[in-house]
Amino acid sequence: MTIFQITALTSLLLSFSVCNGFSPLAGVQSPTKARVSTSTLQMATVPPSLDNTVGIVGRGFISVLSAKLAAIQGYNTWLLSPPGQEVVITSLVDNPDLPLELVESTDTDRVETLIGQTDAYIIAVDDQSTMDEAVIKFIMNPETSKAKRISAMSRNLNGKDMGFLVKASKATANNEVWDNSNAAEYKKFEDTVKKQAAALGGDYTIVRAGTLKGGAEGEDPLCTQYLSNKFYEMTKKDIVTWQLLFDCNVRGVKLAKGDVLPGAGGKAVFTATATEACPGDSSRCAVAEALVRSLNSDACTKIDFGVATEDARDPPTNEEWEQMFATMS
Repeated sequence: MTIFQITALTSLLLSFSVCNGFSPLAGVQSPTKARVSTSTLQMATVPPSLDNTVGIVGRGFISVLSAKLAAIQGYNTWLLSPPGQEVVITSLVDNPDLPLELVESTDTDRVETLIGQTDAYIIAVDDQSTMDEAVIKFIMNPETSKAKRISAMSRNLNGKDMGFLVKASKATANNEVWDNSNAAEYKKFEDTVKKQAAALGGDYTIVRAGTLKGGAEGEDPLCTQYLSNKFYEMTKKDIVTWQLLFDCNVRGVKLAKGDVLPGAGGKAVFTATATEACPGDSSRCAVAEALVRSLNSDACTKIDFGVATEDARDPPTNEEWEQMFATMS
C-alpha cells in the first residue's frame, strides 16, 4: 500500500459532500491489489445497459442528478453516499426502483470492487472547485480500472463577457454565479482527464457549464426524471424559489462546440437569479443530461462543448439530443 494510494482514496471519499450541509467522510483505507488491465479501444462508447457500470464522482446536486439520469437511461449506476445522508439523497432521487446503488463511504471493500467493475465515470462538481488530480488518477489507474469512457463537467473558460459586473453579481445576488475566477485549475483538471483517459485506452467528453441553475422536476409539466421537489426546499430563500421558476421556464438546450460561450457581461446583476434564458447560464438538468448521454455518443468523443439555455416548457426529446450531438462532429 503506497502513500499515494492512501491519500488518493481518502481524498476521493472526502470529496463526496453531496449537497449543502452534508458531512465530509473519513476513516478509509486503500485497496491493495490490481484487478483489471485494459487495452486501446476504438471509439470507446458505453451504451446504456445493466451490463455497463457507471460511477458518479462529484459533489453537490449535479452529482446526484447525474446519477439519477444514468440509472434512468439503464446503466448500472453507483454513487458514494456520505454517512448519515442516505435519506436526503434518496429523497432527492425519489425513485427506489432505479438501478442506483448508494455506496456507504466506509465500505472500502465495496469501493475497491466497484473501481474494478466500472466501465465509465461521470465527474461533476456543483461548486466552483475541481476534482482533485489524485482522485482522478486513482479511480482511472490502468492497473486497477477497466473504465473506457469519462464524461467530465468543466466550465466556460474563454473569459468572454466576464469582469467586474459578473464578480459583483456573484458577491451580491447569487454566489453560484460563474465568474471565471478558477480557470487555471479547471484547465489543469481537463488536462488530467484527457491524460487518464488516454492511459486507459479510452475516450473523454468535456461538458462546459456557466452559472448552474435549477435541477429538479418543476411543475406543469412535471419532469420526474430530474431531482424531486426536495431540491427546492433545500435551496429556497424566498416564499417562491426562483430555482422552481427557472426549471418551469427554461427546459430548452443549446450546445456550442468548443469553449466559446460568453458570460453574462453587463447584465450580470440582473440575470444572476433570472428565470428565463440568459447568457452565461446553464441548466443543471441539461448539463447532467449531456454528461450522461455523451457516454454513448460517437460524435462526443474527444471533444468539448458548452451548454447554454433556451426558453421552453419541455426538455429536448431523445431525437433532439441526437441531432444536437450530431452538430458536434
